[in-house]
Amino acid sequence: WRLPRQQSTTSMIGAAVAALLLALPGRMPPLSQASPYSASKNQITSFDDNPPFKGVVVLKDLGCPDLHRNRIRRHFLDDSGELLTPLSQYVVPTITASTSTENILKHIVNRLAYLDAPVDAKEVAESIEFYLRSGKRAIGAARRVLKNSDVTEDQSMVVKDLCSGHGLTGMLFAACNPPGRLKASMRVLLVDQSEPQSHLILRDLISEVCPWVNQDTVQFFEADLDDYVTKSLSDDATDEASIIISTHACGSLTDDVIRYAVESRAASVSVMPCCYTGTAKGTPYGVQRMFGVSASADIKRSFLLHDAGYHVDFAAIPKAITPMNRLIVAERRC
Repeated sequence: WRLPRQQSTTSMIGAAVAALLLALPGRMPPLSQASPYSASKNQITSFDDNPPFKGVVVLKDLGCPDLHRNRIRRHFLDDSGELLTPLSQYVVPTITASTSTENILKHIVNRLAYLDAPVDAKEVAESIEFYLRSGKRAIGAARRVLKNSDVTEDQSMVVKDLCSGHGLTGMLFAACNPPGRLKASMRVLLVDQSEPQSHLILRDLISEVCPWVNQDTVQFFEADLDDYVTKSLSDDATDEASIIISTHACGSLTDDVIRYAVESRAASVSVMPCCYTGTAKGTPYGVQRMFGVSASADIKRSFLLHDAGYHVDFAAIPKAITPMNRLIVAERRC
């Protein structure tokens, strides 16, 4: 039995239009309610290149993210005339393993704002959104690696924040995972050419809210990325599961971070690239012309990770923070 030609042609056109609509960015509907945080569940879901804020620091879209380069305290006073919690009502909280991530972040931001920490609202929002969109996957990947390892006691994971600047992003990974929340301990290693004066101030302020974020769990390693990578790869392997992160490592530095993650068999790697000039080299001309240099570079990076045995996904933070807002999130398949 056959459909009449006209109906068959109409059906074909309809199918073609439907396929085209599904291929449009941001228009791909979810096909499954399965958690996106498991490397074993690789269903296609929608991608939003300018998602709403998840964290407690919400920036207005002023058309120029640099307009938010004012201190976190000034941001709240200018925006609403008050801080998240009135100063008269604020007390240093007691954080436990059951305290929600939202409340931990709120208490940290309160502390940074009250004491006029030397950090921009833009950078605080960026670090928070980066953690909220990559942390669960990264830690989940590390836990799977430890579960499948021969180590049964004193398991630990290390967050390596490369090209870290003041290190707020890496420290949030530790702050949002109090002792007892994970079966493994967590430490943070920050790597950059020099340690900014703001680092110790931020660490000490966070430590007042989250006492486990201290000099024993957070260390700053001053070195060029190449020097650190050479030293790290030459050291004896440890039983730690490593989580590699990097926010806005300039240009090819992001590629160096990814290569290091692959060579060191990191449990996960999450990067937010920037400065794309020259980074799409090796991708076909047509791909660059169709998708642009930045997307082409990140597609190339995703295939490198995929071929190295990683489950790869993209995420994004709000463009009000930065136009360079795309994350590459990869979890090592166990």
